[in-house]
Amino acid sequence: MAPAAALAASLVWAMAACGPATPTSGFTAAAGLPSPDSSSPFPTPKETTLPSARPSPSGSVADVGIRVVADGLRAPDGLVAAPDGSGRLFVIDQAGKVLILENGAILAQPFLDVSAQLVSLVADYDERGLLAIAFDPDFVHSGRVFAYYSARLRRGAAAGQDHTDRLTEFKVSATDPNRVDPTSERTVLEFEQPQANHDGGGLGFGPDGYLYLGTGDGGSEGDIGPGHALGGNAQDTSLLNGKILRIDVHGKAPYTIPASNPFARYGGRPEIYAYGLRNPWRMSWEPTGQHRLLVDDVGWGRYEEVDVVIAGGNYGWPIREGSHCLDAQAPLSDVTVCPTMGKRGEPLVDPVLEYSHTAVGIAIVGGFDYQGGAIAGLAGRYVFADFTRNWTTLTPLGRGTLLAATPGTGSAPWTWTKLSIQDAPLLGFVTGIGQDAAGEIYLLTRNQLGPTDQTGRILEVVPPG
Repeated sequence: MAPAAALAASLVWAMAACGPATPTSGFTAAAGLPSPDSSSPFPTPKETTLPSARPSPSGSVADVGIRVVADGLRAPDGLVAAPDGSGRLFVIDQAGKVLILENGAILAQPFLDVSAQLVSLVADYDERGLLAIAFDPDFVHSGRVFAYYSARLRRGAAAGQDHTDRLTEFKVSATDPNRVDPTSERTVLEFEQPQANHDGGGLGFGPDGYLYLGTGDGGSEGDIGPGHALGGNAQDTSLLNGKILRIDVHGKAPYTIPASNPFARYGGRPEIYAYGLRNPWRMSWEPTGQHRLLVDDVGWGRYEEVDVVIAGGNYGWPIREGSHCLDAQAPLSDVTVCPTMGKRGEPLVDPVLEYSHTAVGIAIVGGFDYQGGAIAGLAGRYVFADFTRNWTTLTPLGRGTLLAATPGTGSAPWTWTKLSIQDAPLLGFVTGIGQDAAGEIYLLTRNQLGPTDQTGRILEVVPPG
């Protein structure tokens, strides 16, 4: 296959994963690629490299600024602060390594390396890889860190599966606090994915001390096809795909089931905490109040969403995309009637925040309640980001977006707005968002669509000026 054709094929797959780039116009049916035209809501970019800056309109005041903390990385997609007071930041690289950012510099030696265990990644575009890490809340004493990654198919996997998703545990080296002991790896949980997209990746310990994991629906497009249950994996509570899982890793190995899990006794996999999700890429908890669990679920053809997740909640995929009825065979068509309940008669839960692809972009990549002190205008707001507005040429040009929302109470919808960035830089493809121990926000970006080259950057969100 010629390079341009290969890239076109990878972009088709990418848009099947994240949703078409321009749902209402400028879409080339033959290739499945967005085609720039006068009706497109997005300007055709002339740049072919990133980053570059566009002057801010005269007299405008930006909401925030951006500071480049590190560059030359391969494919950063997450950042986590160590809960040990050290100030270290742990950068997740999709290609299989966790790097340490300390005193403004990336240490030469990785903290963790599972690249040899990963399924082979596609350079042009891939959603598999090392997707998340989470530190034990008692990390100072236990030295335990958990990782979630796309492994090669395990022995005995059913035919037709693409790879095995693995949740695993490591312990920090007894002689070097900046490295895990590679021989300490212990598998906690494994399950198969029928396709190469939609692994999910949200991972973290809740205020209750339990470990939560967001899993994708198994891939393909509308949660249909080989390897997908009738009605979708996300709606099938006998499967782990398309769910939020909750387990206790502080008891008997490899884990135990919290007694309050909705299917702890009967009716479904006991690990399931909530279901009906498509691709829950990141999660966080509100720092105050009820400490609600917030999950960023990547949409398909039209809408991105943030869900307040509760035990036993059914979030509607693939019956709905966000709060909107969905025809999985025609994802861009308007559907006005669909079920309001799941198979058990349970109500489908609407997101508290959603935005359309035409308004912002094609994939939500995470968010946090701002807890820092540097940017007064973000106080009390949920700061989140989108992967990119669209692609308009065969040379992918990432145009990520930074946003903020004002959380509501209960199930009330949140209001949101795009944040203006000083000097209006092109962010590239924003693949993740992180938060340091002081509550300041970081973006993980890269210029390449796939996990290749060394165009990855860590950007800190700072005050303008």
